Amino acid sequence: MKKYLSSALIASLFLGCSSTNISWEKTKEASYKAATDPVTWVPAVGGGILYATYDDDITQYYMDHHIIDEEIDEDLRQINGTLMYATAIFEHNETTKQTAKRFAVDAIGSNVAKIVTGEVEYFVTKETPDKKHENAIGSHHATDTFANSALTRKNVEDMSIPTWGKYTLNTISYVSASGSAFARVQEGGHSFGDQMINASIGNFIGVFFYELLLSEENNVESLNVLVDNENLQVNLKLKF
Repeated sequence: MKKYLSSALIASLFLGCSSTNISWEKTKEASYKAATDPVTWVPAVGGGILYATYDDDITQYYMDHHIIDEEIDEDLRQINGTLMYATAIFEHNETTKQTAKRFAVDAIGSNVAKIVTGEVEYFVTKETPDKKHENAIGSHHATDTFANSALTRKNVEDMSIPTWGKYTLNTISYVSASGSAFARVQEGGHSFGDQMINASIGNFIGVFFYELLLSEENNVESLNVLVDNENLQVNLKLKF
């Protein structure tokens, strides 16, 4: 059921642009910024290079020689998501309405990443390194976490804290995302190249929704988000 709901949600988010007055130009601009963000294109290029060279050998080595405890994977994902929402709330010198809007945008970006991951797993066929599944492209451990980290980074950019504090928060966010993605490589669920592609997809989603809904040029006044296990309901209020 989630597959059909997710398809409908993605369609409504984009088809709704015309009726909600989020312009096509704004959508294109957000897409361009997301695509040219270094954490989008560098992993994408790196993943392509790995596919063409030593991806299988490197992946097999770490499947045989684990360097992190896989049991901390869920903890890393919890840290990653919690940090995203925490940076949405604190130290932005914003009104309550602006803070709620930032929190809602993070919820949208994070949950759309989960939806896209499910869609990619369903439609894209690539055998996993352990030969057990055919959904190597699409990883909640990489796509979701790197979308969260992109949103965290954008939140941190807007925070009025010292530079060392920004570096610290971003480091924690990206280490947790990378650790979660790497844990799945050790388990044989994805190769290094797979996870670099999945991280690229996640970063694109995070940056896209920030630029579309939070940058100063858009006309979204407020956002309300209701999330449960089966639905993501988004209500937008616009300025005219």
